[in-house]
Amino acid sequence: MSQTLRKIPTTRGSLIGAEPVSHGDGLSWGAVLVGGLIGVALMVPLLLLWRGVAGALPAPGGLWPMLLPLPALIGAGWSAATLAGTARRRIAALHGVAVWALLLVIVTAAAIFAPETLQQVVPELVGAAPAGLGDPVLGTMALAGLFAAALGGIWGGPRRERGRA
Repeated sequence: MSQTLRKIPTTRGSLIGAEPVSHGDGLSWGAVLVGGLIGVALMVPLLLLWRGVAGALPAPGGLWPMLLPLPALIGAGWSAATLAGTARRRIAALHGVAVWALLLVIVTAAAIFAPETLQQVVPELVGAAPAGLGDPVLGTMALAGLFAAALGGIWGGPRRERGRA
């Protein structure tokens, strides 16, 4: 791997050093974890708001409860990319994707190991998908969450790529 040479200012001029220059192109796991926490924190008020609105509706349900995670995932991806401070949009989007993957693993583990608890927290998910179409609908919603988190990461990333006008 080649190192970028740069001038190192000193009191008597400058030196040319082989000090590696970081471009912020790595994945920041701290930013991903905090982005995941922010995503969960955004989901709680959205869920409570939905429960309040659904109580006033004559026939709540359908796909609306499944769309609630999308704004939370956009916010989580945006937060992770902003906290990482990356200089590239692709890496910023990957921070959003990493947050989505982290939250997907947590929700899947909750569905497998504690389905009763998940049912108490989000009772609307039981009848959300029409009979016989559960897996395709849930898969589509998972992919929508992936794109929402990546979009949030892009929005939280740099305004312009380095070297581009």
